[in-house]
Amino acid sequence: MSEKPLALALGRCECGSARLAGRADFERDRFMLSRRTSLKSAIVALGVGAAITLSSPTPAFAANEGDHWFGTAHCTADHKIELHYVNGGWHDEVELNPTYVGGYCKFVLNDNGLVLWDSTGAGSGWWPDGPGHYICAFVDDTTTGTPVYASSDVCN
Repeated sequence: MSEKPLALALGRCECGSARLAGRADFERDRFMLSRRTSLKSAIVALGVGAAITLSSPTPAFAANEGDHWFGTAHCTADHKIELHYVNGGWHDEVELNPTYVGGYCKFVLNDNGLVLWDSTGAGSGWWPDGPGHYICAFVDDTTTGTPVYASSDVCN
């Protein structure tokens, strides 16, 4: 062990051109050294955390993610939008699940105005909703003879 750390520990150290003048100054300077060290450590930890966060594949959250309930008096459905891990990345997917069929109901998913899927009661399964897609959910209720049309008001 060299004499310098021992002298610092005993409070007999010269720092630059000024000599430590007593135990109170030594304690203050020792605190400053540990504070600088802890600040540097915190900055390094933040940098490492940021590097890990930016390098890991994290999902981008869908603006319309969740359950969107809609329907008519005789036909209701749950229009779901969720993030799924597909082909090495996180992407929106859409599903339409009829929840109540009390008459003649037709459930429809369309993509950019074209019918993608339709059913009178079975669920759609998951459909990818990425770039170039604009998927909307609808129900057409003709139970009373007069068509009643409803949409989930959420297209993604």
